[in-house]
Amino acid sequence: MLLDDALETKRFVVTEVDEAGNVPELKVINQLDLDVLILEGEELVGAKQNRIVNASILVGQNRELVIPVSCVEHGRWQYRGKAFRSGNSSVYAELRKKNMKSVHRNLKTSATYRADQGEIWDDIYAKEERLSVNSETSAMNDIYKSYEKELKEYEEAFGFREEQTGFISLINGKVIGCDIFGQSAVLRKVYKKLLRSYIIDALDDFLSGKKTPEAGAELLDKRSRSFLANLKKAEREVFAPVGKGQDVRFKSRHLNGFALMNDSSLVHLAAFAE
Repeated sequence: MLLDDALETKRFVVTEVDEAGNVPELKVINQLDLDVLILEGEELVGAKQNRIVNASILVGQNRELVIPVSCVEHGRWQYRGKAFRSGNSSVYAELRKKNMKSVHRNLKTSATYRADQGEIWDDIYAKEERLSVNSETSAMNDIYKSYEKELKEYEEAFGFREEQTGFISLINGKVIGCDIFGQSAVLRKVYKKLLRSYIIDALDDFLSGKKTPEAGAELLDKRSRSFLANLKKAEREVFAPVGKGQDVRFKSRHLNGFALMNDSSLVHLAAFAE
C-alpha cells in the first residue's frame, strides 16, 4: 500500500518521535497486514513542522519505525495536530537532487540517512525569493499553493500512459532526472505528485527568464537514451535500509541516484543528471 492510502485507514500513523519532537526523525506505526511504501521526497504536513522523507522506505506490516526526515518549514515549531497527513507534492526536483547527494555522503561517512538541513532551508528560501512567494513560516508547501493554477495546466499536458512504469524529465532541453517503479500501478497513484516536483522547477526556469533552446523530439530522445545508458553503467553501493529490502546508491560523473529493492525486485528508482 502507498502512503496516502495507508494514512486514510487510520491504522497507519506518522507522528513526532515523542512530545518534544526531533527535527530529523519521525515515528511511523503500521498496524496494517500490508507493507507500506513511503517515497523519497514525499512531504508530510502537520505536527510541529512539515517534513520531507530522506529515502524511499518500505515499512513492514505490523511494524513501528523511526524514519529519517528533513524540515521544509523553517519558521514553525509548534503543534498543528498530533498526526501528519500527506502533502500533495514531493520536494521539487532541484532540491531532491541535492538531498540525494547529501544522504549518500552521510551513508558513506556515518551510516545515517541524514541530509544537510541548512542547505535545505537556504534552497527553499532562495526559491521563494525567485518565485515571489511570501510564506510566514518559510514553508515549501506555500510555493506549490501559490502556483496551483499553473501546476494544473502543466499536469494536463503530461497524461499518464497505460502500463507506464516511469518517466524522464527534461527542462529546457536538458535531462533533469527520472523516477522508475517496479509496477505501473504504483506510478499511477504517485504520478501527479512526482510530476509536480519537476513542473515547479520548469516554472522557476521560465519565470527567471531562461529561454528554451530549439530541441526536436529526436534530440530529446537521444539525450534520454544517453541518460539511461549512463544509469546502467554507474558505480553502485548497497546500504542497510531503514525498512525492508536493500538501498542501492549509484553515482558517476553524469548522474547520482538510488534504488530501493525488495526480494530482488525494483520498488523505486530515482536519478538526477549532473
